[in-house]
Amino acid sequence: MTLARCHVHPDILSNAAMTNMIGIKQFIFIIATVFLLAIGQILFKVAAEKINIAEHGFINSVLLNTTLIVALLIYAVATFCWLMVLKGIPLRLAYPFAALGFFIVPLLSHFFLGEPLHASSFVGAAIIMAGVYVSLL
Repeated sequence: MTLARCHVHPDILSNAAMTNMIGIKQFIFIIATVFLLAIGQILFKVAAEKINIAEHGFINSVLLNTTLIVALLIYAVATFCWLMVLKGIPLRLAYPFAALGFFIVPLLSHFFLGEPLHASSFVGAAIIMAGVYVSLL
């Protein structure tokens, strides 16, 4: 019995090696995505507080809610950034960085919305960051 040899084109090997590394371009897009999504969450909260369908109707409360529109546009830009990330690296490497939102959103909500910030938020964020680190090993 003979074993067939598998020939792999050198470009495929170099591309495979590159997909296991996060370059500066992908890192910038990852950080941009996380921050844009966090900002979008703050804007969604502000937009939600402006919604009063009973008093202002659906169109004025939702469809003409400029804060909601800006939040959705920010999410659109974040989606584009995320696509640029996924174009260059595997999802298994990129997705753990989304967990940074669990740290950033509470901070932003504290500074921009006046929401309380608890020590448990930092403990939880540290545990999540440890998990992200382990998942990238």
